[in-house]
Amino acid sequence: MVLFSDLVPIAVGTGLRKNELLTLRIKHIDFARDLILVTGTKTRKNREVPMNSEVREIMLRLRRSKSVEDYVFTNPKTGKCLTDIKRAFHGACAAAKIEGLVWHDLRATFGTRLGEAGFDAFTIAALMGHSNVRTTQRYVRATERNKREAVQAAMLSSRGHNLATRVNAITQNHAVA
Repeated sequence: MVLFSDLVPIAVGTGLRKNELLTLRIKHIDFARDLILVTGTKTRKNREVPMNSEVREIMLRLRRSKSVEDYVFTNPKTGKCLTDIKRAFHGACAAAKIEGLVWHDLRATFGTRLGEAGFDAFTIAALMGHSNVRTTQRYVRATERNKREAVQAAMLSSRGHNLATRVNAITQNHAVA
């Protein structure tokens, strides 16, 4: 049985695409460096995604009694890698009375949470495996909280500092030259 109590926190905690998660093998989890090596990606470029403590704890539990070649998530009937979890996911959402959620929303949540935490688009793009930062813009949303914090930071940073005026910019350029 697929445990969504394992899959969902790993998806939200790593930003892995569904296929990357379902084809993940034990050998791609580096516990010494707390990293997941993501292979077989959409962009055909491997990437490393650090594990947070919750993801690490789940992965440690899931690797028990498995060899390094085994998939992390397997079909209990066949022992092979899962190919899809659509029906089980929709069933779990229905049981939890969650409407309109699709698996990719978990990946979007990862990107949005990183953006809300103040991480730049380049870092988020690297973690999500985007080859173009413009793709990351779909996941990094300007939330009300972030906009309020941004304008507050503008006021705080102006105390004791010169204003960014045209005269100041010209003076700084001449001082550098």
